[in-house]
Amino acid sequence: MELPKRLVEQVTRGWGDQGRAWLEELPDLLNQCACRWGLTLGRPSEAIKGNYVGYVTLKDGTEAVLKVAVPHTDFTTEKEALAIYGGRGINRLIDRDDELNAILLERLRPGKMLAHHPDRAERAEITGCILMDLHTTPPPSEHGLPHFESWMHGAFRDIRGCKDLERSQAYLDQIPRAQDMMDQLKKPGEPQLLLHGDLHHWNILEDAQRGWMGIDPKGVIGASCLDVGRYVNNASVFKDHSDRNEKREILLETLRIFSDVLGESQERMFTGTYLDKITGSGWGLADPPGEREMQSRESLEVIVELGEEMEWLG
Repeated sequence: MELPKRLVEQVTRGWGDQGRAWLEELPDLLNQCACRWGLTLGRPSEAIKGNYVGYVTLKDGTEAVLKVAVPHTDFTTEKEALAIYGGRGINRLIDRDDELNAILLERLRPGKMLAHHPDRAERAEITGCILMDLHTTPPPSEHGLPHFESWMHGAFRDIRGCKDLERSQAYLDQIPRAQDMMDQLKKPGEPQLLLHGDLHHWNILEDAQRGWMGIDPKGVIGASCLDVGRYVNNASVFKDHSDRNEKREILLETLRIFSDVLGESQERMFTGTYLDKITGSGWGLADPPGEREMQSRESLEVIVELGEEMEWLG
């Protein structure tokens, strides 16, 4: 079996010897999944990254998606979150096998990514509506999901562990602000919800029957506004625009749309965006620089400037 090159590269880079051992075992794991669920295995997904994702057919002819992963925390929380959501706002979990570390998922058809939807404002509105559905699912009293604050503290460790101040200083300066804002979001009376944790416009697909649906949840607990940041910081709000004024206007427009759809203040939408930026860009600073690191720091500057001007940042 010839494995997709992208899968091999990402798994090897992310898990080293453990990943290489898993890749050698993967063909057998797929065969075991086929026997376990009576599947006809099809081709891998074009969007494959660090997990094996492939199209399959069930015994009754129903199309589905098979996902198999190297054992790691994100996949464990994804399985738990999918089970809790029960298909509300997201593709349904058909079954799971923890021994094989595999899940069988509803296939969304035609499966068009929201990233390819041409209207920027509609993309944000669609995402806001999905978040409304997802946030109606309360976390159970007992679960193994992390809190967003633990993610943030992991980012703080990477930021502080970076010895190159040219890379880390902009983030170091924001740590006290970020912690103060998180403290506010954990006060009594602030609902701590089950969040998707990674709902950007590549993780939303169109289904002919169900409409736009989320996929690939991280599964994390926190205040509702924390779920908007990953979309804002990933969905071409910054990446495809070089002019700072244009970035600022798109950021403001996106915050306004989320505010209107979710019925929360623009300041809260900003808070979620700001904390996600510190967290998402802070992760990995202790490692060698990535290709988008400079662009990420420039985006942080735009966010901070806007927050200070609007008095959303103390």
